[in-house]
Amino acid sequence: MLTIPNALTLLRLFAVPVFIYASFRGEYRIAFFIFAGAAVTDFLDGVIARRFNQRSHLGAILDPAADKTMMACGYLFYTLRDGLPVAGIPVWLTFTVFSRDFFIITVIYLLYTRVQLTHFPPSWAGKISTVVQAVTLGITIAANAFGPSLLPFLEILFRIAVVTTLFSAWDYLRKGKAMLPARP
Repeated sequence: MLTIPNALTLLRLFAVPVFIYASFRGEYRIAFFIFAGAAVTDFLDGVIARRFNQRSHLGAILDPAADKTMMACGYLFYTLRDGLPVAGIPVWLTFTVFSRDFFIITVIYLLYTRVQLTHFPPSWAGKISTVVQAVTLGITIAANAFGPSLLPFLEILFRIAVVTTLFSAWDYLRKGKAMLPARP
């Protein structure tokens, strides 16, 4: 059964190619509004799912997949695209973000294979890091869409994003180690 939260998540997932197409065409204002709309639907699908008891297994899989797809495509585009009118995301930040995600997947896989862990909830550090990463991408798109007035803030945001990303990687490692059985 397709719930409203799952429909919003699917809408967000289907918006990814349109977002990237608009970005490729240099339509940064359109890309910004698509990204902002995706952020709103991400917020709404969670609120609706909790408020109206519409949580589902499908939603638990689709929601993070849609989030990661939008973020990964956005970070790759705004890092690798030459000729952006104002600013792109630095390679070192994108490398850190992707490395952290790979690291978390590795930790979860190891916990699954070693102790049959089937649920590894996101941490507050991870959620804060994800929000900072999303704001960083959004401000990068906005700078290209609306002009360079956001550049000083963006430079600071890049550094905040790398710090929160590294801290969340450490937090996931710490929580993962705590889930392992104690050695005799």
